[in-house]
This record gives sequence, C-alpha cells and structure tokens, in this order.
Amino acid sequence: MKNPNRTSGGGASRLNLFQIPVRRPYHGSCHCGFIKYIVQLTFPPNLDPRTSSIRMYKCNCSTCVKMGILHLRPINPASDFVLLSPTDPVTELGDYRCFAKKTDWYFCKNCGVRCFAFGGSVETVEIDLDKWLRGVEMDTQGQENKTKVFKPKAGEWKIISEAGKEEVRPSVYLSINAVTLEPDQEGLSLKEWTEKGWIAYVDARNRTGQPRLGEPHEGGVY
Repeated sequence: MKNPNRTSGGGASRLNLFQIPVRRPYHGSCHCGFIKYIVQLTFPPNLDPRTSSIRMYKCNCSTCVKMGILHLRPINPASDFVLLSPTDPVTELGDYRCFAKKTDWYFCKNCGVRCFAFGGSVETVEIDLDKWLRGVEMDTQGQENKTKVFKPKAGEWKIISEAGKEEVRPSVYLSINAVTLEPDQEGLSLKEWTEKGWIAYVDARNRTGQPRLGEPHEGGVY
C-alpha cells in the first residue's frame, strides 16, 4: 500500500504547510514490521487543553519513563486509528499491565517495540480502507473493498469528574508511541515538534498542576 505522505528528495518535512488544521493519515510500525498501523492526525495542534486537538506529551511516571514513551493522542480514537497487523493483538502481541491494570501496553514479541497502548472497548471489523485514507468517515457496512482492522470501539462515552468539574470524554484510551511513526512522511518531524513547543510535559508522578511546556517535571525526560 502506497503511503500518500511519503516525501521525496530526502524526506524533509514541511510543517509550515499547515496554516489551517489539516487531517491526514500517518503510517507506523514496530522495528521488524510485524505491527503496522495508521493514525489520522490533525496538524497543527491547539495547545489550549480546553480544545479538541491531538496531544503530544511526555509523562514522568515510572512506566512511561522506563518504556521511553512519547505519547501521541489522536482526537477521536475510534475513528482516527486502525491496526492493520496483527488483527488480534490480544493473542499475537505481548502485553504488560501495571498499577490498576486497565491499560494494555502491547509490544512486538519479535523486536520488543511498543507502538501503542489501549484501554477500554476494542473491536475487529472490516472497513473500506482506501476511502478512510481519503478522509471518508469510517463505515463498517456495505463496503466492496474490505480490509480487516483492529480498532477502538466507537460510541462509548462516560462522564468523569476531575477537580470538581464534570466532563464528557471517550471511554476508550489510546496513546500512540510517536517514535514508531514512519520517518519521511509529510509534516512529520519529531525534532520540529519539539522546536515548535508542541510537546507538553505531564506530572503523573505527583499529580500536581496542569501539563506544561518547556521542561519536564521532576523525574521526567526531554
């Protein structure tokens, strides 16, 4: 499958193209290539935490620091992410759960790379992948060209209370390890994300304050 974001001539990214929000698919994989996924990302991100936007951050908890995770959270997990291979990660990938044991930190059994973490309801469905890559809303009914994918399940939301404020959020947790995105895709440069100040730092160790820009919290890394 041809990656529409693959650049030529050395693969220099062109983040300056995103003067207005642009949603496009990005491919990712583990080191050996057994894990293959696609995530729809909208650039540039809005750094106001009250808005709907992709989020990129590093966490200072022991799990994320030791795993070396650069979190990348799509806007809508159910419609913005598909796992092409394997389509049954529960049996075909390694898994690690810690603390509350609600999140699956999957990893490739062959090369050991962790591409993503799931929490909540998931499903295996068949979709018209070519239409989805062109930005057509995901539909699991009546496609002629079907591809089996594993994805977060849509339509489940919950009310949560945070600091006395009730909010509506997806009941599905999905975090991509951004370092597993394929290089040389248009608009993709982890170096530029850092230089533009798009990567936030979260204090999950002490749970104090809001995510901040510029520098990690105690125990965190750049």
